[in-house]
Amino acid sequence: MEEGDLAYSAAMATFPLGRWGETLSQSAPRPVWLIDPDYLPLERYPQAAEAYLQAGGKWALVGGSLAYQTDLARWCEKARPLAPLPLLLFPGSPLHLNPAVDAVLFLFLASGRNPYYLIGAHVEAAPLLYRWRKEVLPTTYLLVGTLEHLRTVHYLTHTLPIPPDRPELLQATALAGLYLGQRFLYVDAGSGAKTFCPPDTIQALRAVTSAPLFVGGGIRTAQAVAELIAAGATFPVIGTAAEKATCARHFWEEIFALCPST
Repeated sequence: MEEGDLAYSAAMATFPLGRWGETLSQSAPRPVWLIDPDYLPLERYPQAAEAYLQAGGKWALVGGSLAYQTDLARWCEKARPLAPLPLLLFPGSPLHLNPAVDAVLFLFLASGRNPYYLIGAHVEAAPLLYRWRKEVLPTTYLLVGTLEHLRTVHYLTHTLPIPPDRPELLQATALAGLYLGQRFLYVDAGSGAKTFCPPDTIQALRAVTSAPLFVGGGIRTAQAVAELIAAGATFPVIGTAAEKATCARHFWEEIFALCPST
């Protein structure tokens, strides 16, 4: 950090929510697309983005646990002029950070005990985000699932998920993150999970907080989205199902049709 950054430091001393933080905080519940560039070549992106926007999408997440086949920074840079879709980064590691996104979910993996994902990765990421003047969205990240159905994210982070039948553990962990200053929650069953996070688990979280809540993993149908929103999810996150949809427009129209509040 250089001396010329001092004025900016003073302005950012309290780190208030920026444009995207306010947008997410005030948003009605709506499904959100998670784009994994490993499975969406740039040549297919404009058509897919148009289908999502036409159905009712306003912004999308981009990233994932691995994203190893594609240069994520290059993908984001090339994608920006191809569609008027704001992209919020969902990073799997500091290697995914890049300035070609609108904001970054600053993930605090509170459900695990791996010190790298509790503070190590954040120390690596912070100077880059500061230098790029990139808006960060402080997010408590909670992995939920069973030992029989571990996903890529569990392997890569060396962490175990919170059992979905232990809502008191999920509540306590979420509250710990919020008490530490996080502003958003992200509950994740993992990419390609067999089932999505049970609605009663989401209801348990809603009983202790009104914070904006992302819910991801295993969400494949409009009915699942509707059930999660009814339970209290703010942003049901859909990734794998959208990748496999043969007709993106029809897929997103069905998803948004059961969500009149969007």
